[in-house]
Amino acid sequence: MKARSNESEPPGAASYPPRPANATPAQLQEYERELWNHFLTDETWRSTRFNAQPNTLLVESVRGRPPGKALDVNMGEGRNALYLAGLGWAVTGIDIADQALAFAQQRARQLGRPLTTIQHDANTYDWGCGQWDLIVLCYADESTHVPQVQAALRPGGLLVFENFHTDVNQARGNRPGQEVGFATDELRSCYAAAGFTIVRYEEPIGVADFSREAHRLVQLVAQKQ
Repeated sequence: MKARSNESEPPGAASYPPRPANATPAQLQEYERELWNHFLTDETWRSTRFNAQPNTLLVESVRGRPPGKALDVNMGEGRNALYLAGLGWAVTGIDIADQALAFAQQRARQLGRPLTTIQHDANTYDWGCGQWDLIVLCYADESTHVPQVQAALRPGGLLVFENFHTDVNQARGNRPGQEVGFATDELRSCYAAAGFTIVRYEEPIGVADFSREAHRLVQLVAQKQ
């Protein structure tokens, strides 16, 4: 889901109280937890600024693929994790937003889909070694996560990655230190250099899952050898 970092925030979050000045790392993390809890569970925001359906790139990438073990990083309220669970995947989702995780678990019970959720910062969470057949990084944060993905995927495992292109910063007028997104060919180059097979790479103008605005996006599907 969307970025969990001190620099980024949900699109349209101007109405939320600003980050506290001179805050400690612990205070900033608590602010992030409360901010994402609010925006991932608020009905108005969800209905106007957020795609509550599973990510299209993910849907297309797993179509016809036998289910296995999947890790959804910064899963938010569970739209992608629940979709995968419905296909038979054994899904673990991590996020700092505990209320969003509770929302996902409630939906999982209603749908009768098993789902494991862990409240944790993705930057310090142990992704494991050779553990996953699929890793989902859809609007997760502002890192490429190459070392974690390379270690955590099983051979033949798939990464599905979608986020904003850095062009979004100019469109939104983001100030220095608040930039988001990934540069042209950044993801493809990083994962190719790490020995991944690039199954799909595109930088389309499309409606972003976060904001429902048309922006340039980056989409990567890569397979570990």
